[in-house]
Amino acid sequence: MKRRDFLNNAGAGAVSVGAGLAATNNSLAFQPKKDAVSDLFPDPVVVMIFLRGGHDQLNTFVPHSDKTYYKIRPTIAVQKEDVIKLDNRWGLHPAMKPLKRFYDEGRFAAVINSGSPHPTRSHFDAQDFMEYGAPGLRTISDGWLNRYLTATANPRGEDPKKLRSLAMQERLPRSMRGTYPAVAVPPNLREIDEVLDLFEDFYSGGDPEALSVVARAATRKQSGTTSRKSLKSRDRKKADMGLMTDPIMASGTQTIQGLRRLREILYGGESGTYQSPRGSVAEGTTFQEYPGGWFASRLKSLAKVIKSDVGLTVAATDINGWDHHIGMGSTDGTLNRMLSFLSEGLAAFMDDLGPDLDRTLIVVSTEFGRVAKENGNDGADHGHGCATWLLGGQVKGGRVYGRWTGLEPSELFQKRDLKVTTDFREIYADVLRKHMKFDLPANFFPGYTPSEKGLGLFA
Repeated sequence: MKRRDFLNNAGAGAVSVGAGLAATNNSLAFQPKKDAVSDLFPDPVVVMIFLRGGHDQLNTFVPHSDKTYYKIRPTIAVQKEDVIKLDNRWGLHPAMKPLKRFYDEGRFAAVINSGSPHPTRSHFDAQDFMEYGAPGLRTISDGWLNRYLTATANPRGEDPKKLRSLAMQERLPRSMRGTYPAVAVPPNLREIDEVLDLFEDFYSGGDPEALSVVARAATRKQSGTTSRKSLKSRDRKKADMGLMTDPIMASGTQTIQGLRRLREILYGGESGTYQSPRGSVAEGTTFQEYPGGWFASRLKSLAKVIKSDVGLTVAATDINGWDHHIGMGSTDGTLNRMLSFLSEGLAAFMDDLGPDLDRTLIVVSTEFGRVAKENGNDGADHGHGCATWLLGGQVKGGRVYGRWTGLEPSELFQKRDLKVTTDFREIYADVLRKHMKFDLPANFFPGYTPSEKGLGLFA
């Protein structure tokens, strides 16, 4: 078996490497940051949270003064007395109470009626179009975040002590797939030393046949050898293939280094607790309590990485289950429970970041919204426009952005859905230009040119 064939077929959950790692003459040349948020915190971070399934705008950012809203949602509308009012038009679902103080502090904003202009109601197509930043184009294979990472990669090679990208989940989201090797986190990261050793040996020239056998054994949690020496091929032949001449080998090595770095930060190494370059322990000086559940656990680990100053610039995680055809409800259904789950985790994360929140922007997106009118099952079907959330960073919060067109049939997309009045690429372009301090190249979003002026979302 050839190494390249092995790479395409092996690695069941041990590591995640960006797709499409062949060498290319990328037009997005390396761009050093032109300035920094501050000397103390030099690296801005963007955290993408994708709500998969099609999140509902109307019961999240409630148009409480709109009589039509209550007319077309007689069962599932959030009643005026329950709404957390933001202004004379908009209010929050009561489950979002943990985030209200950030709105009041100017650290939380929403762009209503945002999304993709493509009319598809397919989850898979809509997610692909948004994460690749190319609605309707099926030939694009690298995500918009990966294009940013590629454009800003150091052409002389990345510092092995840095960890620039991180997906806090097993599967790499489409937005992070592409030329730049991004790291996704296996569920048993604390316990996979042997697997990391195996893959590191392979990427540095080990025998793929031997690696394949032992990797399968390791993923089945069989016993077997435990020392790194015993896991190497005894008859290992040094391949005449240096890392600089094979980008796949280089990417694999970089991914292994990233996972090792992450293990050191989260669980400590031989020298004990990881020490940040700032001189304080990665956990910070105070203890932040998080709610229970896997989402909050991911955010807790992510906060630790951000505060560790290891060069993280892009992070992502998904929350599935927003396809609420049935049982979405008002303040007592599935949406209520999921918004509580999301809001409580985000509030704890933002508190935990402390001063690092100034350089960390959280963006919450979804592939499309829900139909304006409720269905007969206490829910709503696939729609079009929805809301994008922006939290932290230098966002000019305490405001609801976007053009609201109302809920009369004549003002709805196909007489049923919220219109998309803000293209999601305008939001993402502002995130890159204003928060990440990135000079957006021409055609970064294939076939689309964001406005020069921007949306004014950031200070």
